[in-house]
Amino acid sequence: MFNYGFFDYKGKLRAEGFDSDMFSLPHLIFIALVAVLTFVISYLLRNTKHRKIDVFLKIFSIWMVFHEVSKICWESYYDFTVGSGKFNLQILPLYTCSLFIYTLLAAAWGKGKLRQYALAFITTVGLLYGGVGVVYCNGLNFYPFWTFGAFYSLFFHSSMFAVGVFLLMTRYYELEWKDIFRSFVPIVLLALIAVPVNYYLNINKIEGSDFMLLYSGGGVPIYEGLAEKLGEKGLRFIYTLIMLATHLALSAAVIAIYKLIRRIFRKKAEAPAES
Repeated sequence: MFNYGFFDYKGKLRAEGFDSDMFSLPHLIFIALVAVLTFVISYLLRNTKHRKIDVFLKIFSIWMVFHEVSKICWESYYDFTVGSGKFNLQILPLYTCSLFIYTLLAAAWGKGKLRQYALAFITTVGLLYGGVGVVYCNGLNFYPFWTFGAFYSLFFHSSMFAVGVFLLMTRYYELEWKDIFRSFVPIVLLALIAVPVNYYLNINKIEGSDFMLLYSGGGVPIYEGLAEKLGEKGLRFIYTLIMLATHLALSAAVIAIYKLIRRIFRKKAEAPAES
């Protein structure tokens, strides 16, 4: 055991012997609670009027901005006081999960195609990445479960997952096959910023980064190996394109599952009652 404060930063925790809380008992309980509560609450609220959901999205989109800003300020404080003494570029919100903040704002306050692209991302790749982020919460490799760092990551990814499920179960947004490409638009727009930043920082060895996992596939063994092999041959850009295209397949998988579930429930509803 070791002592730590709720707002302690990862450098201090690592120095004091913290290893990982991934799949610890609290984490496993949290995963189960998120899964159960998300589907139960979404089911109970499935008939919520869409105008009420509009209000919820507006309020929650503002909260998520505050949530992200508070995390950036918290990390920056430690970086300047006990860390490198300068702003850590790796905390910039240029990750695929960061898109949840931007698309939530667009879904809540935008109109037309902008809003449709945002909702398509939230209910496909956003939903999937949120669920993966709850189960495989990388933040727990740096922070104990009962700390701000862990809570930030768990809350963020839980929100991604829960909001996506809620919007689908209330039929606020109904997925179509076209949403494979609609959901890809926000990803490409963020990649236009993330890719040049990744390549510039890594090539000039200013500060290693892997925004959107588009440079080295950090944390994903298959992608890491592919990026390394292609990088050795001067073809890292091919890995970047492959990683980007992966999002199309992920979106298609979510839509296929959604349509399969809808079809099953529709058949059950249409089946004649037994006499």
